[in-house]
Amino acid sequence: MKKLLVFMAVFAISAFANPLVFTQGTVTAHTEVFGDSTIDPQTSNITSRLSIGDDISSLKGFVDISLIALKSDNHDRDKHMYQAIEAMKYLITTYTISNVKKVDNHYEIHGTLDLHGVKKPLKLVGNIKYANGKLKMDLKASFLMSGFGIEPPKLLFLTVRDKIDIKINTTFTKQ
Repeated sequence: MKKLLVFMAVFAISAFANPLVFTQGTVTAHTEVFGDSTIDPQTSNITSRLSIGDDISSLKGFVDISLIALKSDNHDRDKHMYQAIEAMKYLITTYTISNVKKVDNHYEIHGTLDLHGVKKPLKLVGNIKYANGKLKMDLKASFLMSGFGIEPPKLLFLTVRDKIDIKINTTFTKQ
């Protein structure tokens, strides 16, 4: 009986949630090569299973990003990046939303990043707007590659910075 009640409660909550589909935008992963330049691979190859109720704080679900779809302005450097992050072994990175809350004039999304076979908490911070069936997100976060078991690449005398700055600028539309 208890299981039936739990199932009915979950079903009732999800019945009032609106599924969202990725329609446009990019995810950029910024880092730097010490003594050389910046690296800003980005992708629009994003899939998701998100839902939202009446307000932004009800946002739930996950977002997947194809690592092999990350592209910068240098094809050879991208090949080295794919090797370093083992993109053929770990094809997808997933961000799962735990909760969303408004803090002052911005939002914080607390969730878990699953990258390179390692799951760690990651907080996204920025602006979120939900109107007319469209969810627009402009968010930022940072993490260390080494925290996910990825050794920052080195090539001759150049070393890639360990810190990755993520910029998310996306739009999801209610189905």
